[in-house]
Amino acid sequence: IRGFRIELGEIEAQLLAQPGVREAVVVAQQQAAGGARLVAYVSGTQAVDVAELKTRLLQALPEHMVPGVIVVLEALPLNANGKVDRKALPVPEAPGAASRVAPTREIERAICAIWTEVLGLEGVGIHDNFFDIGGHSLLLVQVQAQIKSRLGFTVPLVDLFRHPTVASQAQSLSPAHSEETAMQPARDGARRQREAMLRRKKAAEGMHR
Repeated sequence: IRGFRIELGEIEAQLLAQPGVREAVVVAQQQAAGGARLVAYVSGTQAVDVAELKTRLLQALPEHMVPGVIVVLEALPLNANGKVDRKALPVPEAPGAASRVAPTREIERAICAIWTEVLGLEGVGIHDNFFDIGGHSLLLVQVQAQIKSRLGFTVPLVDLFRHPTVASQAQSLSPAHSEETAMQPARDGARRQREAMLRRKKAAEGMHR
């Protein structure tokens, strides 16, 4: 994945070694925008804290082997042979989808649509962190390209790193959009003044002929 060799069994072993984790399986999920991401499915003997689990994995594994998305289930689906039925694993949704904050502004809806396509993830809220729901630097480059092609904004990649939520990205783009919109009437007024001056100049020249 992204040029790195991934050992799914090693990741699963680290997950199973964590307190409270009863079952674990990791899959490399293909994304609609191309490439793949690591998704871990776990069940626990107690409530599983996904943030804490990621922190522990980062201490034990290279960053590229830490799943971008961890889905907590009551139990992993099994097939007739008692093995994990990978085809029955649910498509991951954004964390906290039940309490997500939906976009209300046009620019937020546009950015949410871009994220949904790039991440292959339904239920993106405006306060979800791009990197917590499976995003990485290469996918962020795709977001950058889509913002330029769909919305007409050229955004430095570093700015997208600084603003990893839909809400913060929309806010960072809004001033530029507002300034451009606010300046347009002034530009139109200046153009009309120039045209009027040219008409008066031509009229004056005609009178002196």
